[in-house]
Amino acid sequence: MINPYEIGKTIYLRTPTKDDVSQSWYQWFSDPETTEFLTDRWWPNSVEAQESFYDQIILNKSSLVLSVCDIKTDTHLGVCSLGSINWVHRNADIALVIGDKKFKNGVVAVEIMSLLIKIAFKRLNLLNLRSIHVESHPLTSHLIKLFKFKKAGILKEYFFYNNKYVDMVITQLKRADWQKVNNK
Repeated sequence: MINPYEIGKTIYLRTPTKDDVSQSWYQWFSDPETTEFLTDRWWPNSVEAQESFYDQIILNKSSLVLSVCDIKTDTHLGVCSLGSINWVHRNADIALVIGDKKFKNGVVAVEIMSLLIKIAFKRLNLLNLRSIHVESHPLTSHLIKLFKFKKAGILKEYFFYNNKYVDMVITQLKRADWQKVNNK
């Protein structure tokens, strides 16, 4: 493991590196399958654009972006984030992208989500997490239910998908609710 920030059973999270940028990270965000449900998927990505993103996030304290790596091989397989962190109100948006198609299974996504929630509530002392996702996204919908996020609202016909506008769901997980379920 290289500089682990949080360690799970099969993956670990670490700070992104310049090497991540020039390898496969930038390619994931041009892949239609990987970006299918991302709101900013319409522009192709490049090494230069990914380097610019990296330069913006590496010292940014209102967003925590982490590389997701396989414990056995150190393969960089995705990224996850706690974004739009509001330190006054103690909340953030939670997101993940698995770029390496060999790891696109529910098990890895569940582990990423579990580690991110733990970081948010235990390390960063946040009180609320928000997820905004396309209602028809099967994996995200499953993760939201599994981790007991509660529906907070709907953005009607907000996202262009399959040649039509579809709804996006806003969900929330409160630290107090998470602690009850996890006895922490």
